Amino acid sequence: MTRTFFEALRNRYPRDVVCEPRHASWFTPGADRLLAQLRVARVAADPAKVASAAQPGGWDGLRYFRWHGSPRMYYSSYPDDALAALARTLQAEKAHGRVVWCIFDNTATGAAMANALTVRMMLMA
Repeated sequence: MTRTFFEALRNRYPRDVVCEPRHASWFTPGADRLLAQLRVARVAADPAKVASAAQPGGWDGLRYFRWHGSPRMYYSSYPDDALAALARTLQAEKAHGRVVWCIFDNTATGAAMANALTVRMMLMA
């Protein structure tokens, strides 16, 4: 079923595709191979539901980081040291020639915009 869905998607949509799974079964070598074969990237999420969910997976031509706020999802702002570490990771991925996307989803208290602007400034420095 999963393969059929992603094959149908790839046949209809030639652009970059990212999946943000939540179930632990997606964070296995087999699932990563399937996503890589079908040119589908897997999100690196924070907080991660399982340890390997913190790292991007699947197709390695695109790296997508989606930070939801931690410790309280959708509410918490990230401290500067966490944002600096993320900025270094984004730079390293870009240096490897990958397309890099980063989204902050900690919007309930407005933290997303401030966190995104901080990372942007760090990347420009």
